Amino acid sequence: MYKFEKMTEELLNTVANIGIEAYPGIDMTIDSYTERIRNNHNRPDVTYYTVKNDDGVVVGSYNMWDFEQLNFRGVPIKAGGIGSVAVGLVHKKQGIAKELLNHWLNELPKQGRNFAALYPFNSAFYYKMGFGFGTLMHQMRLKPADLPFAGGGKTHIRRLKEVDAQALADYYNAKVLSTHGLITKAVSEFETRLKDHQMKLFAYEDGGVIQGYMVFTFRRGSATDRLCNDMLVSEMFFDSPTVFAEFMAFCRSQADQIRYIIFNTQDEGFIYTIADARNHTENTFSSNQEAAKTGRGIMYRIVDFTGFVKDVAHVNFGNLNMVLKLNLNDSFMPQNSKSWLLEFAQGKMSIIEGKSHDAELSIGVAELASLLMGCNSLSSLIKYGQASLVDDYYLSSLNTAFQTMEKPICTTFF
Repeated sequence: MYKFEKMTEELLNTVANIGIEAYPGIDMTIDSYTERIRNNHNRPDVTYYTVKNDDGVVVGSYNMWDFEQLNFRGVPIKAGGIGSVAVGLVHKKQGIAKELLNHWLNELPKQGRNFAALYPFNSAFYYKMGFGFGTLMHQMRLKPADLPFAGGGKTHIRRLKEVDAQALADYYNAKVLSTHGLITKAVSEFETRLKDHQMKLFAYEDGGVIQGYMVFTFRRGSATDRLCNDMLVSEMFFDSPTVFAEFMAFCRSQADQIRYIIFNTQDEGFIYTIADARNHTENTFSSNQEAAKTGRGIMYRIVDFTGFVKDVAHVNFGNLNMVLKLNLNDSFMPQNSKSWLLEFAQGKMSIIEGKSHDAELSIGVAELASLLMGCNSLSSLIKYGQASLVDDYYLSSLNTAFQTMEKPICTTFF
């Protein structure tokens, strides 16, 4: 049996040592990593847990993130995240990581959090536990001259400072209300980023009002040439094409110092603004030019199905009107694994009993999370045998109802 407890100050160093060995890529000293864990643990929205075996030895740890608002198709819901899942080197392959996930998932509904998200170290591991795949991340590597140019300047672009943290947080959290998938952030998160001299935050500001911002860092483009540098843009929001045009003008103006501008983006529309999107690897395949690297990142899960349906009661699923029998398979949380009768009235979904159904859908909980988040389509899931519909007559209306205008965007890393 394993015993879970909230991390104490006495176990900080132990947790840091387990974590730094579990993630060799962490480029920090044990002291600095310990301090980072302490700072995170002191946040009101982050809690570290340790797990001990029968001998009282700490064999693993993780941190739980409380997200007060995640935009789910226009409706704010509570959600939970998990990070820093770590198991001691001599305790690997004992099922401890699975126990960590199980503890976290069972804690979430107690806090009214029926939806979960994580970044996988191995997507297959979490997929088996019912996590569905989220929006893909695309990394584009472009020369500054490749960026779109609308002929304007960059007169509204300015560097943000620590005093701008509140205004920046206000802008971002307002953006959450209109952007599917985004998670609210505290002012302190922006304060920390603005204090980091390596992280550059620039905003489009007009009349003292922020209408967009971008985040980037510089990195060496060559191990031998210190004058060869690249610019990595990790985040960009804008309210209008005018704001976007000025950001592009600003990026183009870095050409004297920057070799490539690298964009990490989940926005599938961005690549269509680039006339020459080759990423300068000179690779082609089947007469197609390589334009981006693609990564699979965030994954989503429905934790408690009944609670989740109540959370999204105000979501409009395409004005759908029908009764759907949902045969849900969830081997990791068997309380969800049953047949549910869902009524859609003017797009609003609720669980009912005692009515006849129009259509019958069989699907796994991982695929259902991806479907409802708009990361995958029902037609695609059925095409590849990941879901089945008794009567194809309803496929078109269901497929349309579950689609979203844009796939979810997430800029919160945990």
